[in-house]
Amino acid sequence: MLWKVRISRLSQRWAEALPDCGEEDCNFRRRLWRRMHWWNSAIRLHDARYCAPQCFENALQQHFLRLSVATAAAPPVQHRIPLGLLMLSRGQLTNQQLRSALEAQSASGRRLGECLEKLGFATEQQVTAALGLQWACPVLMLRDNPDRECVHLLPYRLLEQFRMLPLQFVAATRTFYFAFSDGIDYPALYAIEQMLECRTEACLISSSAMNRALEQIGHEPRPGDFLFEGWRRPPEMSRITCSYVLKFGARDVRVVGCGGLIWVRLRAGRDVGHLLFRQPLAVIEPPSSASAAPPLRITG
Repeated sequence: MLWKVRISRLSQRWAEALPDCGEEDCNFRRRLWRRMHWWNSAIRLHDARYCAPQCFENALQQHFLRLSVATAAAPPVQHRIPLGLLMLSRGQLTNQQLRSALEAQSASGRRLGECLEKLGFATEQQVTAALGLQWACPVLMLRDNPDRECVHLLPYRLLEQFRMLPLQFVAATRTFYFAFSDGIDYPALYAIEQMLECRTEACLISSSAMNRALEQIGHEPRPGDFLFEGWRRPPEMSRITCSYVLKFGARDVRVVGCGGLIWVRLRAGRDVGHLLFRQPLAVIEPPSSASAAPPLRITG
């Protein structure tokens, strides 16, 4: 009986020494061997620490559930002066040229700036400068190659989808500078601020400069980026994420929604991995016949 009492006291001391778990329904204080094994990994999800795989997976599932709820698309930004009228007021277009460009835009579905350039009514520099006035942000003449360290802080698919380019990360102030070519996507910047716990600043560059930079980035190998096509339920996304956490030996995990994608960032020391899941556009419960496609590694 004495040895049972000693073991009970020792178990109680171990339980008191273990860190608190972020999962409200955690019952792993009674299963110390499993908690001790996970505790050595010191896994965190955002600012909460979890004591065991089941607690971590349950918390992940709640994050995915919230992000999987369909939300209405954000309305397009309404500028005080449309691009065409802005360039007309600056004497860069005539009334007839603007009407022709608007007709071409209606027929092709392209952006007005592209139509103006294609018709020869404006140069790329003029369109970019007008966009800078529209968005009240500076225009940058990009001459150097993208900073590779900054570029690898985000998955390539996000850069491609939002046509944005990381320029510089200032660690002292935790400020991340980005360039866009088609207008500033503020929801994307907000998602990046949540993910990297920083603040962002934006500028504009020309479309041709953006195309060159993205093409260069796309040809670089990115073994830590994974895209999962097809609809996946939150429990499945949680299981997939847990498997990659163990594979990477990740110590810190963050999850955000970003432009139709659910972005998961895994960090193990200086190594970083990215998982991207397609964000559903309907209700949480998908059709039973939906099939899960294998993950595609993003290499450019």
